[in-house]
Amino acid sequence: MIRTAVPLLVLLLLAGVLAPSGAVAARPDTRAMTCAQAQTFVRRHGAVVMTTGRHTFQRIVSHQRYCDRWQQLFPELAPTRDNPQCVVGYRCDEPLFSPFFD
Repeated sequence: MIRTAVPLLVLLLLAGVLAPSGAVAARPDTRAMTCAQAQTFVRRHGAVVMTTGRHTFQRIVSHQRYCDRWQQLFPELAPTRDNPQCVVGYRCDEPLFSPFFD
């Protein structure tokens, strides 16, 4: 029993080390999509983290409900296969100036 459990444990550990990270492998890359495909992807999922460059990523949302209540929507530009500055969705960010009366 122990003789068969040790090689199985070693195999499982190696598989976990050599397999790509699920988060990295699952993150969509805007550069591999057309502008329309990236926009549709964001609309369908609501809020998604997308790779936007070799070493960059961004959380992109489709609607205000995916932001905190004090944040505002700002257009998010990302490079796609057919457009170097495609508006793929929005990013949640704090406004530069807050209103006086909330």
